[in-house]
Amino acid sequence: MNGMACPKRPLAGHCIHVDRGHLMKNAIALLCLLALGACSGKPPAPQSDPKSSAAQPSAPWDAMKQDEQRAKDVQKVVNQHAADQDKQIEQQTQ
Repeated sequence: MNGMACPKRPLAGHCIHVDRGHLMKNAIALLCLLALGACSGKPPAPQSDPKSSAAQPSAPWDAMKQDEQRAKDVQKVVNQHAADQDKQIEQQTQ
């Protein structure tokens, strides 16, 4: 200012004048710099392997359906082994 004391702080002998327009321009510039600084040139880290994400169920009932299918597959194998043993036993008794 022109050497006058600040009207809000008459005993201080100096005045700090803040131009709000200038302050807003600086704040906007600072925010833009921070936003650009956050965008580094590095590619993002991969979230997960696509194969492992396909293996993970997306809903709780999907896991139950997978368990049910596994149980059916095991039962098929058990039934096949039982049928093979029955055939072997029949061949041995003849």
